[in-house]
Amino acid sequence: MTDFTLNELRSPDIRLVGNERTPVIIIDRPLIDAAPLIQAATHHPGFHLDRRLAYPGIRAQLPDDYVETLLPALIPLLCEVYEIPEEYESKLIHQVFSLITTQPEDLSVLQRVPHFDALNAQYFATVHYLSPGAHAGTGIFRHRPTGFERISEARYKAYVEAAESHMKAHGLPAAQYITSSTDHYELIDEIEYAANRMVIYPGNLLHSGLISPERDINPDPSRGRLTANLFIDFVE
Repeated sequence: MTDFTLNELRSPDIRLVGNERTPVIIIDRPLIDAAPLIQAATHHPGFHLDRRLAYPGIRAQLPDDYVETLLPALIPLLCEVYEIPEEYESKLIHQVFSLITTQPEDLSVLQRVPHFDALNAQYFATVHYLSPGAHAGTGIFRHRPTGFERISEARYKAYVEAAESHMKAHGLPAAQYITSSTDHYELIDEIEYAANRMVIYPGNLLHSGLISPERDINPDPSRGRLTANLFIDFVE
């Protein structure tokens, strides 16, 4: 059993992003020491590419001890910040280490533009930056043709039709990671990278890692852009 000592989560930075004023939670040093988690990744035998998912890299299962340490503090915080009804129950969907490994020329079309994780407004993603040194932060985007920043079920059809129409008129996005505003998407905020910083946001918010290939693409957990990610759904 690895000792993951939790830091205080009750005084996070709440950043209201974009025209829709979506709360994004930023917590510095959620763990007293992230080194045990990095060590667990370094010795993990199970990193692999899951082609069912859009993530441009390899992933492995996070230690249960990390999840069991974090969730009891994280769930009440999510309920408070996002005003989740009391009758909703939380459900952990995924718990994964993540490493960017896909070269720009190998990206699919959907990996070249900002994405969303789910249509449910009560579905949340955590990104726990782990690696020391300089790496890519997380960008939040607005879809220029529609003005959408979050993609809900009600918006999904209009978003897809507008995106397809734009690509038909202007061509596919270049084979590269999106790191700034384009004629299709506007970068509206950036949550800067810092080792042992956690970022939490609704999964239907348009977002992307602002990946620099030279800096961030590396399959070695001790040198690449290593993150720990939880995906949490709240259901009635």
